[in-house]
Order: sequence, then structure tokens, then C-alpha cells
Amino acid sequence: MKIKVFIVFLLTTYFHQPPAYENKEENIGSWQIRNGVLIESKNSPETNLAQYNWNIFYTIFPKKITQKYIKRLVLFTDGVDEKTGALGALNEKNTEWQLVLDTADVNFKSESRERINQSIYTLVHEFGHLITLNNTQIKPSEKKNQSSDEPYVTIEGEALKESYINLFVDRFWSGGLLDQWDVIQKKYCFTEQKSCFEKLYGLYNENYTDFITDYAAESPEEDLAESWTAFVLHSRIEDPETVAEQKINFFYQFPELVQYRRIIRKNIRRYVE
Repeated sequence: MKIKVFIVFLLTTYFHQPPAYENKEENIGSWQIRNGVLIESKNSPETNLAQYNWNIFYTIFPKKITQKYIKRLVLFTDGVDEKTGALGALNEKNTEWQLVLDTADVNFKSESRERINQSIYTLVHEFGHLITLNNTQIKPSEKKNQSSDEPYVTIEGEALKESYINLFVDRFWSGGLLDQWDVIQKKYCFTEQKSCFEKLYGLYNENYTDFITDYAAESPEEDLAESWTAFVLHSRIEDPETVAEQKINFFYQFPELVQYRRIIRKNIRRYVE
């Protein structure tokens, strides 16, 4: 779910299960990040926990991008397997971002291999948003409606013509799929969230071979991030048979993303071996 400026892209474990709204969220704290360094907060007793989580993120992902864009870390929890993480723009220029993590879900101290894998998955997914929605990819815009002959419009602004997301949407969402999704957004997602989830899951069921996961059907942005995550964590598909598999291979045309993949895969070895 996207909310402009503050918290966007909340990643849930299973898209087709609506959030448990009765679960109360606990805000643990927030910390400023300066040039990749977490600044201690005197108002939070959980600075050690924040430092631990930040060190993991900072050691996994390319430092140049992380230093440039991530300016705040927020920790919270709503229990296991609800909202797991988020990435949000802190300004309308898309130059400063905050990373939001649920400490019950992103837990590298867990004895569960499944939990460690989920933690890695969440971080890779959120980094995918960072590299596809920053100011080198999206320019601020007041546009609200999508036109078939113009670049893709996100909450953050208008995608540049050669941006990752615009090329992705042109190839995989053009035509009827984007139109169907747009109708669902306007008719259901701005009014009643349960119906929104149901309609988007229906969109996935109708096009299930087009998506890596059911969560990817939430939006082109989430589809791109889910496909990016599969690109990073899995091997190249030599003979893609589905659109979903083509989406994984989409990223190999960009040398810089192949390099990011190499760096990330090297840095997560200590957690997956």
C-alpha cells in the first residue's frame, strides 16, 4: 500500500490475506542516518537494536546508493507476518528516503532459517524500490492520471522515459492489464481496502503466470520490486516460458543492476550458508 511521502510499499507475507487490523502496531523508534551512519537517539532505549539492524542493511547493499538516499531508519512491530517493511520518500524531490522495518519479521538473530530468508527477502525488496523510484528515475509531477502515450505515473511523480519502471511497464503492463489495474485503483482502492485486496487478488488469479508472486499484482511498482528480488536471489532463467520468468531476466540488460546483484549476493552469503 502506498502513502505519499511518509510510508510506502508495506510488504506483507501473503498478499491475499488482508491485514489484521486488530493487531496494534508498536512504534519502537526512529533514527537519523547521515552518510551511512546511524545517529544515536537519546529518546529511544532501543538504539542498540537500531544499530544492529542498520549495520546489516548497510553491509549488504551498495554503499554509494545507501549513503546518498537513506536518511532515516524506523523500527516498529505489529507481530509476525503482517507488515514486514517499507520504504518511504521523505521529500517530494525523491532525494531522501526512510527505511521502515518490523523487528518481528526482519530478525537476523532468529534460529529459524525461514525467518532469516524472509528477512533477506524483505531487505532486497525494499532496496529494489530505492533504486527504481529515486530522483534519477522519477521526476516530481502533479499528474494524477495515466495516459497511454506518456511515461508511467507513480505517487512519487512521472517516470523518466528510460527509467527502469517505465521500460518495465511498457513491456509488461501495457494494454489491458494496466487499464484493469487502474480501474481497480480508482473504483475500490481509494474507498474500501478489503474490496481493493479482493479485486487485486482477482487480477492476479486471472494473470497468475505474469507475476512472480500474488503480491506483485498490487501495482507495477510492487511487480518491479518483486521481480527485482527474484533477479537478485535466484539464477537466471535460460529459457523463460512465462511472463513472470521474463520479468526476472529483464534486469540483466542493465550492467549496473547486474553489478548490484553481484554485490548483494556476495554480502548475504554469511546469512544463507
